[in-house]
Amino acid sequence: MTEINYDFGANASSLDDVNARIQDIHDVRSDIASLFQTLASVYEGDGAQALQAAHQRIDSMLEESLNNTTNTQHQAQLQHDAIQALDRANAGGF
Repeated sequence: MTEINYDFGANASSLDDVNARIQDIHDVRSDIASLFQTLASVYEGDGAQALQAAHQRIDSMLEESLNNTTNTQHQAQLQHDAIQALDRANAGGF
C-alpha cells in the first residue's frame, strides 16, 4: 500500500514563502518602472520609443509571470486547505 504523508506546517510555510516572493516581484516591478521612467527623461525620438517598447515587453512578461505564480499559489492553497480539512474529518472518525 502506498501512503501519502502531508507535513501541513511545512506546506503552509512554503505557501507563505511563495506569497512573500510574489510581493518581492511586485516590488521589483515597481523598481523597474521607476528605472524606465528615469531613463525616459533623457531619451528623445526613436530612442524614447524603443525604450518605451522595451519597458512594455518587460512589464508584460512580469505581469504574466505574476499572474501565473499567483494563480498557482492560490490553487495550491486551496488544495492544502482541502487536504487539511479531509485529514481533520478522517481523524474525527476515530
